Amino acid sequence: MKHTGRHTGAFLLMFLTEGDCYGGQLLQKCQEEIPVNPIDSAIIYRTLKKLEAEEAVESYVDATADKPIKMYRITESGKKTLKEFHEDIESKIKNLSFFLEKYEDWKMGPHHD
Repeated sequence: MKHTGRHTGAFLLMFLTEGDCYGGQLLQKCQEEIPVNPIDSAIIYRTLKKLEAEEAVESYVDATADKPIKMYRITESGKKTLKEFHEDIESKIKNLSFFLEKYEDWKMGPHHD
């Protein structure tokens, strides 16, 4: 079953609450910290572009390094979006927990092959 990364925006916003990052840093955080990671660089940049269009993140160029780099930061609107993601994910967890319990009941039941 293919994962789509449909909660990528939630992860990116959460990581940006820890401080401003560039795309490569966000990809590295996803690879290192998310237990089941369906996110690749194309998904990261597509999602950042979408979040920026929705004004959930803003970008700026950090010219203090050797090479200027595009950085991202979460906005006040992004913090509200993050709260909405939180509520959505909590409701999905309830439904998924229900599924897991029902599956275990079925698996242990007399009608399972």
